[in-house]
Amino acid sequence: MPRPYCRGCRLPQNACLCAAVYCQPCPLPVVVLQHPSEATHAKSTVPLLQLGLSGLRIEVAETMAPPPGNWWLLYPGGNAVDLDDGGPGPDVPVEGLIVLDGTWRKSRRLLHLNPWLQHLPRLSFSRAPAGRYAIRKGPGGQSLSTLESLAHVLGRLSPGFDSAPLYRLLEARVAQFQLHRPCHGREEAG
Repeated sequence: MPRPYCRGCRLPQNACLCAAVYCQPCPLPVVVLQHPSEATHAKSTVPLLQLGLSGLRIEVAETMAPPPGNWWLLYPGGNAVDLDDGGPGPDVPVEGLIVLDGTWRKSRRLLHLNPWLQHLPRLSFSRAPAGRYAIRKGPGGQSLSTLESLAHVLGRLSPGFDSAPLYRLLEARVAQFQLHRPCHGREEAG
């Protein structure tokens, strides 16, 4: 018999997050280019972003055509505008934001397979809050999830944007994973 799923959050009913969801409009156009292997990963934060931000566009593919308009890429690099350095910020308004979703290796692949992305102005950050996504770590354990990165950047670009509901939703999902992990209640070997 198939597992029953919640119609609201589309998660298994025993993992329903509807009580933690507060959906708000995304303050600017955002396209998440998600690597196909990430789309099926149970620990992906993009489904949480979809629950918490209306108007978010998700493209699950290795390549996509450039959207019309003036877009910025959220990705580190030597020419990226650091939103946390206290400087003036972008010299032109950010009309839309493209976010790559996948491991660092897969996000570099997305960047390579979409050469037009390399010509976009970039945004980055250097002093984001500590990562709360305890169930998945990047290189060196310092990386943020896509949800955390986007929540931080939207808060910087749109001062009226409240990122707290996204962080609460992430914390609810992390708590679920920690509750159901195989070694729950035992100290993990390190």
